[in-house]
Amino acid sequence: RGMLISILHRLDGEKSAPAAAFTDVPAEQWYANAVNWAVANGIAGGYGNGKFGAENVITREQMAAILYNFAKYKGYDLSAKGNLTAFTDHAQLGGYASEAMQWANGAGLITGTSATTLAPTGSATRAQAASILMRFCENIAK
Repeated sequence: RGMLISILHRLDGEKSAPAAAFTDVPAEQWYANAVNWAVANGIAGGYGNGKFGAENVITREQMAAILYNFAKYKGYDLSAKGNLTAFTDHAQLGGYASEAMQWANGAGLITGTSATTLAPTGSATRAQAASILMRFCENIAK
């Protein structure tokens, strides 16, 4: 999670923001400024109980939500809407990420892990994250 937030923070010029109060994001951590910026701009939030989870592995639905919120923040086109009912596991998608995943799928950023599965709560592998970010940079953040 911290790595994705840091990449987006760099794409936005590494702007500063007030410190967010997360007990698991010490000010000296390499991702602290990025987390502060993401929270201040509505791009990402914590898990509750004062935790952000910057060192947690990111799920595919979290990645969709963060990219969607970043696209909204930047004023990018959010009109794409994929039909997630084609995936047998679409009901596993968290409500917070539903609209974001529809957009990410419709925009061609996040595809299924197979013809019938989306794996929204599954961890985004390094290869998946790299592909999703490449498509985001090439097709959305032009």
